[in-house]
Amino acid sequence: MDDVLLRTSPEYKEFRQEILRAIHLLDTSIAAHRPTIGTESYLTGEEVMELFSLCPRTLQNYRDRRVLPYTTIGSKILYPRSQIEKILDRNYRKSLR
Repeated sequence: MDDVLLRTSPEYKEFRQEILRAIHLLDTSIAAHRPTIGTESYLTGEEVMELFSLCPRTLQNYRDRRVLPYTTIGSKILYPRSQIEKILDRNYRKSLR
């Protein structure tokens, strides 16, 4: 009976906690993953909307007017991170203080 782990045993509880930590780390890693093509990483529309505090319609308007560069793969719209950062740098204004 010594080889059997019960749910109440300390070994089982410790093992369960380790599994839960591993699942959490995996979920965090998946959430932080950015799609890449070659050496370029891309942002999703949701990430761009959050970055610029935009609504979906404004993001669509920016695409239509070619304010933001984007590419489509199938029905997925992706925004090149390096180009978005260049736009931010180009339009950066220092404060007067």
